[in-house]
Amino acid sequence: MITVDQKPLVIVLSRNYSTGLGLIRSLGQAGFEVDLVASARRKNSSVIASSSKYTGHSVEFLTPMIYGDEGRDITDYLMEQGPKDRRTKVLFPADDYTASVVDLNRDLLKEYYLMPEVSGGERGTLTRMMSKDVQGEFAREAGLERPYEIAIYLGDDFDIPSDLPYPCFIKPLKSVDGEKTEMAVAGSFEELVAILNGMKAQFRDRSVLVQEFLNIEKEYDVGGVCLGDEVIIPGVIEKTHLAEHERGVTMAGRMISKEILGDALPKLENMLKTIGLKGMFDLEFNLSGGRLYFNEINFRSGGPHYFYYLNGVNLPELFVKSLCGMDITEDNREIKEFGKTFVYEKVAWEDHINGFLTKKELKEVIDSADFTLLANVDDPAPAKIFARKIRLSLIKQRILKGLKRKHHGR
Repeated sequence: MITVDQKPLVIVLSRNYSTGLGLIRSLGQAGFEVDLVASARRKNSSVIASSSKYTGHSVEFLTPMIYGDEGRDITDYLMEQGPKDRRTKVLFPADDYTASVVDLNRDLLKEYYLMPEVSGGERGTLTRMMSKDVQGEFAREAGLERPYEIAIYLGDDFDIPSDLPYPCFIKPLKSVDGEKTEMAVAGSFEELVAILNGMKAQFRDRSVLVQEFLNIEKEYDVGGVCLGDEVIIPGVIEKTHLAEHERGVTMAGRMISKEILGDALPKLENMLKTIGLKGMFDLEFNLSGGRLYFNEINFRSGGPHYFYYLNGVNLPELFVKSLCGMDITEDNREIKEFGKTFVYEKVAWEDHINGFLTKKELKEVIDSADFTLLANVDDPAPAKIFARKIRLSLIKQRILKGLKRKHHGR
């Protein structure tokens, strides 16, 4: 068993710096040494996470496209580094892509690293469970409500059931394979076919999920850690503001009691125990017509989950300690006071820059929150770098607007 003075090295793998930064801060503030392995669309786009005072060694790999990529460059690097450090080492993926890379290469990586897993699972088990149709089956078997849905393969003639209700909602079957910009609503059979044909031209070798469209009244984000036979859910994030630029991303929210889930809570806990997950999870419920619908589950930390740390529960610390056989005390599993709010200012600024929030609305949503997820007085560098990037974006935007006015004035 690892003792307190033999803490492991934790390696955060992150494609989206925002989630990775929250993990790095949570783990660093718990006293762990933390390294960063970043996957990036563009060079130096991981600099905000790597600038944290809690980040030790960092390395960045350019992977502009991730569909079908198993991350050989990342795996080769980890295998090269594995034997150089004899400490216990934990791999902590922060997004679907790096979680899939770890999962698909676990047969190699397990020689040197501990990592999230499914009890009794094998290579590719977690990646297969990222499919929303597989998750739908888990949810239905657990007694959780799901909207009518069907997976449609884009490579064939579309097999669209006659009883599919309209309007319907189209989204990627796997988040790791798709983008939020691919989500669409179809009001009729003809409109659905047109959308699918448009997607088929770009994504012929994959499937999409088509669901009954719900008029959503509330959205809830449930974060926690599953230790196989034990599920820890400290609270639920009620989403109060959603992004428009990156559709559906949580911009702001409020921490409330998990009792809001009612009888869905024990069903959810039983589902996670049945899966046998050992790792963090991020899942969503939608309230529609007074009924609570299970939406999806991500087998890793979610974007706003640093908010749990800010409310007194360090979920990444709990998982690492459990994985390494370290003691977990009872007093750091429960949130003592609910009702606090947060804003993720990165998301709010992106909506402002892209014309979805006025400057006044931006200021209001940031000033009204109890916590921000990027700005941190104890770790100021990431927010300073982000502010410089925002200033450059605003300058570029003004220049482009000036050029357009000049062009139209001719």
